[in-house]
Amino acid sequence: MPDPKPQAVMFITGGAGGIGSATSKAFADAGYAVAVTDIDADRAAATAEALVSDGGTAIGLGLDVTSTESTDAAVAETLERFGRIDALVNNAGTIDPGPSEDITDEAWSRLLSVHLDGSFRCSRAAYPALVDSKGSIVNIASVAAHVGLKRRLSYSAAKSALEGMARTLAVEWADVGIRVNAVAPGYTRTELYEHVTTTGLVDPAKMLARVPMHRPGETSEVAAAILFLGSPAASYVTGQTLVVDGGLVVGTDW
Repeated sequence: MPDPKPQAVMFITGGAGGIGSATSKAFADAGYAVAVTDIDADRAAATAEALVSDGGTAIGLGLDVTSTESTDAAVAETLERFGRIDALVNNAGTIDPGPSEDITDEAWSRLLSVHLDGSFRCSRAAYPALVDSKGSIVNIASVAAHVGLKRRLSYSAAKSALEGMARTLAVEWADVGIRVNAVAPGYTRTELYEHVTTTGLVDPAKMLARVPMHRPGETSEVAAAILFLGSPAASYVTGQTLVVDGGLVVGTDW
């Protein structure tokens, strides 16, 4: 017997990570069927299984966003299983910090291929389904698109470009009913945050001194913003970036 077709479906890349898994849960709790995709297929499957155990509807798929073939296949499988896509969350990413003068061509291209090219590939692949559903896209940017961060040039460039992509597609695709926005998280309590702060790679006190709220964000707080922009609750919002950073971008101690 075929799977029943859900009323709304969310497709997320990098769905097994901290922000990704929290976003998957937020949409599942809101009644969406969720296609959890990740470069780590086993973690994608485990994330989906957890959602199903909590009463949600989900599938886990391996996806390499640097591959057009892999991207098209994941979108096609989602449509085969669920029949539609209502929200696309372009969340897959990586980071490779280091001095800007030492970045190789290969490292630069790899990072932009994941963040920027991958988001374009997924948006292009999902476009026909999003036209049918009058759906939405949320690109996951970063405060790195708003402030200068040492040793993160390629990351900052990619995140800035994702906001530009959201603005351009919002204007271009409004006529077919697709909304496109971005969310820019600040310091967020993810696995990477815990690693760099507990191992001494980053001084958390110095980091959080820049944040007026003096704490990192929780993944659930970022996920709530993504859910808002990806859902009909934001039906008249497009081309915008919602910064979720505890005031880091606007804060100053001058």
